[in-house]
Parts: sequence; structure tokens; C-alpha cells
Amino acid sequence: MPVEQSFLMRKIFAYLLPLILISCGKPKPEGLILKIQYQPEKTYSISTIRGTETVITYSGEEVAMQKLMSKNINNPTISKVKTKSTTELVTSKKITSLSFPVSLIYKETLSLDGKNEIPEGTEIHGEIISENLPNFHTVSAETLDDHQKMQLLQTVRSTFEQLNFPEKRIKIGDEFSIDRTTFLPMERSEIETIITTTYKLISIEKEVATFELTQTYRMTPEFMDNTFTGNGQGKGEMYFDINKSIISGYTMNTEINMNKKFSYFEFNLKTKNEFSQSTNLVTK
Repeated sequence: MPVEQSFLMRKIFAYLLPLILISCGKPKPEGLILKIQYQPEKTYSISTIRGTETVITYSGEEVAMQKLMSKNINNPTISKVKTKSTTELVTSKKITSLSFPVSLIYKETLSLDGKNEIPEGTEIHGEIISENLPNFHTVSAETLDDHQKMQLLQTVRSTFEQLNFPEKRIKIGDEFSIDRTTFLPMERSEIETIITTTYKLISIEKEVATFELTQTYRMTPEFMDNTFTGNGQGKGEMYFDINKSIISGYTMNTEINMNKKFSYFEFNLKTKNEFSQSTNLVTK
């Protein structure tokens, strides 16, 4: 090797060596932090499918069964509900260094019978502060009354609260659980239901993290009289887009069983629920 070329190579290596040492000294962290972050001036398209099949079976003394028949109550009573909705989460320009407006816009919500359950164009407004999840506070819809608006607002708030995960780094094989409490009305009383969802990180491929989901339902009646039993379980999957910091896909199938005894009869209720949702960043 000529002297000039050898000198040039040593000079290049001298410049490259610090870069090599820096890259070797700071390896890429393993795993990920599961944190949902929406960016300003973006549109996210959300497609959701919900399905519920409920079967109620009655049994008991003849007088009770005759009374059910007189009220035209089928035994068993079977009901099916399925809805498909399309919404857009639209974020605006920053109004301060830490906050920007956000709106959830209902484009379409159809049920099995073709009815539009939530009017097209219904908007729920809020804001995103710092790197937190949306805080919704106002519903804009011409055909909904105040009570319906409040119910819708509470439902949307509850949905986004479920995206608030522990901010800790997790690796493949790690899992964590989150409890959520709801109350089911029954016979002038309530059933406290604690839903425990466990998230287990299965894989990370092409910047998409796959989680295995399991759910358990623990049901406790307000009055402990041993006439009620209930439980439930579910399985699903969740896909987290690391680059976009959004849940790109989510599925959950659950089955809930309840039994209630009365003086002359009892009923058994079995409900199967399916839920799937996909979120995409819209390019405009």
C-alpha cells in the first residue's frame, strides 16, 4: 500500500473509531414501552366490529313457566346484536407547546337491522395534553338528547382509559395485568364485576409487537344471598405499531355465564361477545 493511501486510511479510521465505539457502547434497548401517543395534525381511521349473542333459559315450577308464557317470553330467549362502525380520530395543530385539540368523528355505525345507531357526523371533542391520552369533554350531535350524549361521552372515555398502560419496559415473554371494575344492574341491585386483562408480549417483528390477551370476570352481587353465581373468560390478541405508537389491531372473544335463583324459578344466562378493531394512520 502506498504511503499516501496508508496515511489516508489511518486518518479515516481515526474519525470512524469514535462512532464505532459510541454505537457499540449504547446498544438498542430490548423490548418496548407500551405507550399510546397520538401526534398533532394527523387523522387515524378506526374500524370496529362488535357482536353479542345472548341465550337465557328459564326453569322452575309450572306456575312460573305458565306466567312466562302469558307474557310471551320465549324459553329459551335468544338475542343477537352485531354492529360495525367507522370513526376518525382527528388531531389539530398545537395550541400550546404541550397541547392540541382532538375530535372523534362517527362516519358510520350500522347494526344487523341496518339502523344507524349513532348518527353520522356525531363528534366528540377534547384535547391531548403533553404525551397523555385524549381527554374528551363535549359531544356534538343534533339528534341526541343530553342523556344520550352523556352516555356516549362516558363510553368513549372508558374506552380510551383502557389504553392507559403501565409505563415500564417489557421484554418478550413478560406479562402484566390490569383490573377494571363495572357494575351490572339486576333485580333492583347491582353486580360488581371485576374484569382482569392480562397482556403477554409474544413477539416483535417488523416494528410490530404482538400480545396475547386473556380475561377473567369476577362477579359479586351487592347482597350476598347465595342466589347468584357468575363468571366469565376471554381470549384475544393485540398488535402495537412501535413506530406510530398506536394499537393497529385488537381482537377479543369472551363468554359470560350467570345464574339467578328466585322463589319459583331460576334463569341461566350465557353471553358470547366478539370484538375486533383496527386503526390506521391516514395519509393525505
